[in-house]
Amino acid sequence: MDLRQKSKPEYSIIYIIHADASYSYHINGKRYQADEEVLSEAKQVAAGAKKGEVFIFHQKREKKILGLFSRKDRRWYHYKNGRLAEQGKYSPEGGGLRKEAEIYQNKSTGKGNNQKVMLYFGHEVPSETSLSYHQSRPEQSFDTELFSSQLPLFESFFDLLVLSTCNNGNPLMMESLHDKAKYVVASPRNLHLSHLSSRKLQLLESQSQVSTEALSDSIAVDSFEYLSSFLQTRVTVGVYDIPTIHTYLPSYAETYEEHLQTFEQKTLFRDNTDCVLLDSFKANPIPERGTKLYHKQPAFGVKEKQAYHSPWGCRNASQSN
Repeated sequence: MDLRQKSKPEYSIIYIIHADASYSYHINGKRYQADEEVLSEAKQVAAGAKKGEVFIFHQKREKKILGLFSRKDRRWYHYKNGRLAEQGKYSPEGGGLRKEAEIYQNKSTGKGNNQKVMLYFGHEVPSETSLSYHQSRPEQSFDTELFSSQLPLFESFFDLLVLSTCNNGNPLMMESLHDKAKYVVASPRNLHLSHLSSRKLQLLESQSQVSTEALSDSIAVDSFEYLSSFLQTRVTVGVYDIPTIHTYLPSYAETYEEHLQTFEQKTLFRDNTDCVLLDSFKANPIPERGTKLYHKQPAFGVKEKQAYHSPWGCRNASQSN
């Protein structure tokens, strides 16, 4: 029987795993390749999704044939009812997610009112246009606007969006998602390359009536506890109720955008600071209504006693705080 002809899945999960850069890290002297670790976890989640549909896009760095032509090195996997239905290779189209969305639209059998979850694993999605995000395709741009504008190419709306990236719990990113997602899990500061955990997506299987809020919080707590168990640096994992924060965020996002224009963003990977420390927000801090932050201060350094952190991360012209 063609797996695509079975009953409509109760939920759809899309993993996008960026691997066109350096994602290695070490724990107790052992080296790990972060994107491969995420891929392995995604496949485990997909194999357990008996009632769901899972797409995995592994955006591997493209190699050149004879130094001229790009090979189709990226991989996609389509799981249906816990079984691998199809897989293939592909090349990207532009610097965004257009090709992945095209494959999803052609292969998905879960379109409709079932639960929709997308997870993006990668470096920080920059607020300003970056031409350095893709090592094998440096001529392609990538930024918050491109990312958010292409999400509807997959689905018009997501119940949950997980941003397993650095520094994307910021006002501009969250405002850009106001009509794209209901809940977002993200970090307002640096995020260790072991990434957020997606293991709690199994709740979609074991608790079919689990709310998106509960699912989001479970993913955040599981990720926070895992990262806190071995990291000595700061850990921040936030949950953002997008419809609620959109009631107040637009003016703050505009202020933050004006702040960004006052200095040149010299490097993509520099740390953020807490938005409450910016002059732009000291007199009028960004509200925290509709947010929840799990935070562990660093175990060493000048900031080790800062037990409080707001759910909002902002770039600063000075060195990171």
